[in-house]
Amino acid sequence: MSPRRTCFFPIAVAVAVTVALLPPAPAVAIQLDLARAVETTLRANPGLLSVEEIRSQVAGGIREARADAFPQLTLSSSWGQSRSPSFLNSSDFDEILDQFPGGSFEPSTQELSRAVVELKQPVWTFGKIRAAIDLAKIVGEATDAQIRTARLDAAFSTAEAYYRVQAAREGLATIESEREYRSRDLARIEDLLEIGEATQLEQLRAFSALAAVDPEVARRRGQVTIAEMRLRQLLDLPTDEPLELEPSSATLPAPPEIDRLVAAAAGRPEIEDLVHQEDAYEVQQQITRADGLPRIDLSGYWGREVRLVTNLADPLYSSWAAALELSWPFFDGGRRRGQIEQFESQRRQIALRRAELEASIRLETDQARTNYATALSRAASAEIFAQAAAEAERVARATYEEGVATQTDLLDAQRNAVIAQVSAIEARYEALVEASRLSRAVGLLPTEPWSTLAQKELP
Repeated sequence: MSPRRTCFFPIAVAVAVTVALLPPAPAVAIQLDLARAVETTLRANPGLLSVEEIRSQVAGGIREARADAFPQLTLSSSWGQSRSPSFLNSSDFDEILDQFPGGSFEPSTQELSRAVVELKQPVWTFGKIRAAIDLAKIVGEATDAQIRTARLDAAFSTAEAYYRVQAAREGLATIESEREYRSRDLARIEDLLEIGEATQLEQLRAFSALAAVDPEVARRRGQVTIAEMRLRQLLDLPTDEPLELEPSSATLPAPPEIDRLVAAAAGRPEIEDLVHQEDAYEVQQQITRADGLPRIDLSGYWGREVRLVTNLADPLYSSWAAALELSWPFFDGGRRRGQIEQFESQRRQIALRRAELEASIRLETDQARTNYATALSRAASAEIFAQAAAEAERVARATYEEGVATQTDLLDAQRNAVIAQVSAIEARYEALVEASRLSRAVGLLPTEPWSTLAQKELP
């Protein structure tokens, strides 16, 4: 080894050890706004993906139903031996023996090899195959409606969790800011106590006010942790994944008119799903009726039948057959009639469920609009109260510093200001949650503006 390499080897080892001992780089927080959060859920949430996977299952069912309309080809081959005395049992066999005096007739063992391609093709089924294909398509449309329902539910849950995290974080920040403020106030009073310009009672009050905030800080931190865990679950993120959320819009739009909301809610995918289920039971009745009607099938085969396997390549031994088969199961003891009655009863049950669901959606829409309007009023009132409480705190501090107000007055004003500010934060985000709930009630994603309601009303 050269001296130069010997010199660099310890340096390389030292660098490698140093790099290994360095702390890992902090994880980069995922930056999300509401639109990206909803998009992530719709793309990666396992629960939603499992529902969407049903679409592949339905596509396979449609392909299976269509296959009944195509020829069914089967390659069949066989080899066998047989010995049949049927010729000896013939009533004409005695006359044959008379023509061969002294002759001996004994059945022999025969071998037969067969290799054929068999064909079976429906020719006429009175619409049974067509109805089966239609049924598979209807099931596919119902599945699409169920998937849209699952997407709406997942999107609303994401929006709610997103706003809960923001509300919890802002509430915690407000309480921690108040704790820092009271800590500085305690330090100021302790400095004044040393020079004789404050009393020990004022120090105890300031200390008690600071200590009273600590349990609330701990509670708020727990709320933040729980809210973040819920959001990460919906986004399918690791439990320790840092999240950085974009601030939500401060504008809370006025709710649309109830007539527009009701008209839009009538097109929700849950109702569409039940409509498709009704259609499916009607088509099942058609299929069952077709089972009791005549059916025509084409069947046949082509291949070779030989005694000696070496003759399989000889066209002389070609064998084929073709036939049209008519079948008509005209009596089954009332089995099909019973099945049709069951399908019709199930269709009527679905129709009644749909009527009940439409009434329930109407009530849900009314309640969602009322709750949102109430949340708007509460948010506006809470904001006014927070501004008034902040002004009262400012005045109380100014008068306290002038010696007019007491320390108790200042602490009460601070407490009221914090409560008012936290209430305003919670009321605002609760209004945003209710806005998302109203969007869900009319079949919109929380990221879709209410201006699209006019499009949903179109037939």
